[in-house]
Amino acid sequence: MGSLSYLGPGGLTGRTASFRIRDIHPSHYGRICPIDTSEGINVGLIGSLAIHARMGHWGSLESPFYEILERSTGLRLLYLSPGRDEYYMLAAGNSLALNRDIHEEQVVPARYRQEFLTIAWEQVHLRSIFPLQYFSIGASLIPFIEHNDAYRALMSSNMQRQAVPLSRSEKCIVGTGLE
Repeated sequence: MGSLSYLGPGGLTGRTASFRIRDIHPSHYGRICPIDTSEGINVGLIGSLAIHARMGHWGSLESPFYEILERSTGLRLLYLSPGRDEYYMLAAGNSLALNRDIHEEQVVPARYRQEFLTIAWEQVHLRSIFPLQYFSIGASLIPFIEHNDAYRALMSSNMQRQAVPLSRSEKCIVGTGLE
C-alpha cells in the first residue's frame, strides 16, 4: 500500500499546514484516495495511493483509463497524468452505453477540465477501468462505500490497516469483490 506524506524533514507539520493543503483537489481523482488519510492533527497530510495509480516516467502520479473507440472491440489502456486528463471527457467505468440502436441521446456523468458534467455518451473520450479505482485498497474493501458517511468510511479504511489474517478464513457474507 503506497503512502504519500507532506510531513518529514523539509516538509510541513500538522500545526503549520493550512486547510488549502489538506483539501482534495480534482487532480487527485484516481491517483490519491480521498477517503484514506490519517485522523487527528495530520488529517489530509498523509494519504494513500489509489488502487491502480502508478508513478509515471517524469515522477507524476498517473491513473489508467480505457479509450473509447468507435469501431474497435478491443480496449486500449492509457495512463494519464493530472495535466493530460484535462483535455479528455472522462466517464466512470460503470457508465456504459446501453443500446447503440436507440437514437435518443444517452447522457452520462463525466469529468472535464476538473468539473463534473452530464454529457452525451458520444462525447466521452475515456472511461475509468474500474468503479472503485478512485479509492485505496483499504477504502475499496468497505462494502457499499458509496452509501456510507465520509467520516465512517475514513474510520473503516483506517481499521483495514489493523486487520490481521485469519488462520481459517471463511467466505464473507457481504463483499466488494476485492477480498
